Amino acid sequence: LGNIYFQQGKLEQALECYQKAVERDAEDIDIRSHLGQCLLRLKRPEEARPLLEKVCAADPKHEYGHSLMALAETYMALQDVEAAIQTWLRVLEQNGYARARVQLAELYLARQQQDLALFALKEVLADDAAAPDFQRARDRFWVRRAKKLLRAQK
Repeated sequence: LGNIYFQQGKLEQALECYQKAVERDAEDIDIRSHLGQCLLRLKRPEEARPLLEKVCAADPKHEYGHSLMALAETYMALQDVEAAIQTWLRVLEQNGYARARVQLAELYLARQQQDLALFALKEVLADDAAAPDFQRARDRFWVRRAKKLLRAQK
């Protein structure tokens, strides 16, 4: 039920469900990951961090890297830029997610590392050009963001 609420954007209801699920099984990696992601979306990254760190330490590939991406976003929310960059790089070792590349590029731009940022953004566009339609639809937000960042660099 928590997952359904989360997908619908009903984060408070999802949080309540996840908290009850943790009471029943505090060691379930999926529950802890989803609770952490919910807390992050509720702008409570301090609470999300230990949950997501524990999940990612146990299984860095959990949910095809989505838990690791949530951890990177948590570090970003906490202004821990170095940890965020290192975590995004870990994500990209296993996956080519546009979401990861664009957010990594944004961090590089903030650090005045334009070459690294431009490389990441161009990879997003190159992957999009060869992607099947369902993938292009899924990544549309991130591709638009990559294009906007590239235009701003010219």
